[in-house]
This record gives sequence, structure tokens and C-alpha cells, in this order.
Amino acid sequence: MVEFDCLVIGQGLAGTALAWFLRWTGVRVLVVDREERITSSKIAAGLITPITGQRLIKSWRFDDLWPAAESFYRRVEIESGSLFFHQIPMARLFSNSSEAEVFSERVMAADFRRLIREPQPPLDRSSFKSDHGEFEMTTSGQLNVIQYLAASRNYFARDRGYLAADLDPERDLKINEFGIDVPRIGVHARHVIFCQGIDAIRNPWFRAVRFRPAKGEILTVRIPELLEKRVIHSGIWLAHVERDLYRVGSNYEWNQLDNVPTEKTREELVRRLTLFLRLPFEIIDQHAAIRPIHRNQYPVIGLHPDNERLGYFNGLGSKGTLQAPYFANLLTRVLLAHQGDYGRITIDHEVDLNHRAELRGCHPWLN
Repeated sequence: MVEFDCLVIGQGLAGTALAWFLRWTGVRVLVVDREERITSSKIAAGLITPITGQRLIKSWRFDDLWPAAESFYRRVEIESGSLFFHQIPMARLFSNSSEAEVFSERVMAADFRRLIREPQPPLDRSSFKSDHGEFEMTTSGQLNVIQYLAASRNYFARDRGYLAADLDPERDLKINEFGIDVPRIGVHARHVIFCQGIDAIRNPWFRAVRFRPAKGEILTVRIPELLEKRVIHSGIWLAHVERDLYRVGSNYEWNQLDNVPTEKTREELVRRLTLFLRLPFEIIDQHAAIRPIHRNQYPVIGLHPDNERLGYFNGLGSKGTLQAPYFANLLTRVLLAHQGDYGRITIDHEVDLNHRAELRGCHPWLN
């Protein structure tokens, strides 16, 4: 069998970031992915937004997550020889007078005020409706997720650090005192980290992790007359892709959990887009995927309490582009500490696997 220090299952935003950090610390990593055509990572818009939601609050732990994300994506760009991360301003148009009032209160705080300014240049009033005002977020960015995942996958594959395979966590992994054997692909690893997205719901070792998944849908539209390249937020977002193509999203559907686009959501996104866009547009495509959101709304990382050779990194939801690098780095340090290369690493309760779920006795061979 081929020996690896770590087997990462899943090459979405979580697994890809983790694989990079592990490689940078000298760990021998194999990433295995099912290569599904549509996943939440693959249709993600890759937006990093400092101010979010109707209440206009600063994104959770933004001051920690933003510098980690920016430096990480820049380094991956250099090593992979590909450009996919862009620090760009984003404009937020108030949907109603209530949002404008909330903004007038929030802007008094210094840590809020340093993230915003008046739009520069001003928005084109022939393109957008903005009856209640707007502001621009300056510390923001967009990741071309498809290019990033592809560039990373190609880089890993250069030294046989990537494999396309559909592994069954219960049937294909043979755990013993020396590590984990995966006979079907001829691999032995000291650790296996599951970064499976929504597929983690069926993982027998982590069945106690509670999910509240949501379906999201995104439109691709053509707007020939629009020259704006900033991301525009107003209840939904409008993001430039290339030439005259833009993407529009997104919604949260908590009941119909599948990857099938719906006419209902299509009509709702179109309705909301026309509330602030004055220009005609043509719908080109529509995609849907399920976001792996945990009950507590935070990502979850850690090692299984009964077998620390098994790890978990999941639940990035709609903030994966921002959150993945910071928590991938943290989980890498946890793994190295387990191997004795660092002292004990503490995981914050908000994201700690063993604080968020009762996993003891959660074994496929006992259930």
C-alpha cells in the first residue's frame, strides 16, 4: 500500500484549504474526491463580505478570518500559477428605509466605519435604483471558486496527491492500531479527515453532528448594457463573471433539499433583481445545491473522541470562502499537536467538534 500521513476525503472549500496547509507543514497528503458535477462549493459565488444581513452586522470573526483568507489565497495563487482571488469593493443598496435607519446607527461604531465609504465611483443611476441610499464595502473580495478548486486539484495531482474515487466511509476504511487502510485504492494513512459537505450527514462516525442544511439557487444572466463590475447587494447579490455575464443569488430553502432548480425560486430571484436593476437581462442558466449548514450555524472541526485518527471539517455554509483558510490552519495545528509536533491546541467551543456533538460510542462497527 502507498503510505500517506493524511487522507482528506472531499475537495470542496474545506478539504482543499486543509490539504494546502497540511502540505505546507510537510505532511504527506492524499485528497480523494467523488468529482460530483454539482456541489455547494462548485456553484458558490465566492464572495467575502464584511457587512452582512438585514441587520447590517459585521461578519462573524471577520477581523481574524479576512487576513487569513487573503494571505492564503495569495500564496496558493503564487504556488499554483493561477489567478482566482480578487479584492474588490462591493456596494450595498438599502432595500427599505428600515435598513437605512439601522445603518445610521451602525456607522457610529469605529470598527464598522473603517470597513465602508461612499461608493467610488458613484453608482450609475441609469442602471440601478437606490431610493433609500447605499454604501460601499472596501475590505471585501471574490474568489473564482471553480478556478481555485481546479488549480489546486491540478497542483496536488502533480505528485500523486489527488485521486478521483467514491469511498464509502463504513465499508472502505479499515481501522487498526497503526492507522487506516483503504484497500480499494491501495492506501494506508495515519489520519483520515472527512470534508464531505452535505454527504457527511451519512457518515457513520459523525452521525451525532447535527445539520440544518439549506438549498441555494443561483442564476447566470446576461446584461449587455451593464458596465458595473463591483458586486451589488440588495436583498440578493449580483456579481460579475466575465464579459456581459453575471450571477444572481441566493436563497435559502429549508425543506426541498435536492439539487434541482425550481421555477418558484427563479421567479423570486428575477423579481428581487428587478427591484434594483433598471436594465434588461436574459437568463442563461440556473443551478441549485445543498449547503452543509450545522445547527449552530458555525463550521465544526476536530478529531473523534474515541479515535483521534479520524477528523472532521465541515459546515462552512455560505461563508466558506472566508472561513475555510482560518479553520483549515487551526485543524492542521490540531493534527500536528496530536503527532507531538506542537503543544496542546485549543479549539474554540463555537467550532469544536467535541463540544458541539456527543460522539462517544458513535462507531459503525457497534451500531
